[in-house]
Amino acid sequence: RALGGEALVAEVEESGQFYETHYAPQRGPDGLVESVLGVAIDVTERSRGAREIERLLESEKALRSEAEKASRSKDDFLALLSHELRTPMTAMIGWAYLLRRKEPGGPEFGQAFEIIERNMHLLSQIIEDLLDVSKIFTGRMRVDQRSVDLAPILRAAIDVVRPAASAHNVVIDAGALPAVVVSGDPERLQQVFWNLLSNALKFTPDGGKLMVRLRKVKDGAEATVTDSGVGIPAEFLPHVFDLFTQAEKAMTREHRGLGLGLAIVRHIVELHGGSVKAESEGAGTGATFTVRLP
Repeated sequence: RALGGEALVAEVEESGQFYETHYAPQRGPDGLVESVLGVAIDVTERSRGAREIERLLESEKALRSEAEKASRSKDDFLALLSHELRTPMTAMIGWAYLLRRKEPGGPEFGQAFEIIERNMHLLSQIIEDLLDVSKIFTGRMRVDQRSVDLAPILRAAIDVVRPAASAHNVVIDAGALPAVVVSGDPERLQQVFWNLLSNALKFTPDGGKLMVRLRKVKDGAEATVTDSGVGIPAEFLPHVFDLFTQAEKAMTREHRGLGLGLAIVRHIVELHGGSVKAESEGAGTGATFTVRLP
């Protein structure tokens, strides 16, 4: 009765094997169903092949989605790079053109040279970051490790950013930095702390505060940079050290820079056998970056 008058085809699984089952009613002279004829065909290989194809299609779909996401991130980065290069170049070209139309030694000359010099330093930093990223991609970044005291390295990095902090009334509280010896490359480690301090300063409003701390831990040293800035959204926190990933879109950003500094920081720290992490309770709560070195 369940079959009615039609044949039934189904695929069933039993103990890891797959069978295609065919059922058809067998009728007597009076047209009534007297029995059912059943045939089971082993289709295990065919079924597994179909499932493997489905799995591969899903994997390909996921890989394509990741590739498209990476492509969009790189497109955003290239748009940002173009914007960041054009801005200082436009300033320098504009002031150079103005100087050609003025008498030498005029009052504009001092201001012009200051602006041109500042923008040249900015271009130089952009190029240095790009070269470092190139070294990361090709595996050519190296560190020359030896015993170094982290305290003077941190103080040197603070001295570099102090004028910019003073210009924005941002206080840098470094406390008393103790002598802590680690195995490291002093120039690269200064680059790490300069990048962390510059990043913190960039996202800290006027009148804010940066706090720098250094302490010895059982397996090495721990340095922290804490700011009272805009904070880091929870959804972006896991990606803060990724290349070509930024919380702000390329052309709608409030803050200058390529966003490569933190990716470079992570790579240098990991080359030293250390680790770096970012913590923030969200927008408006500031952020803390912690570097641990063996």
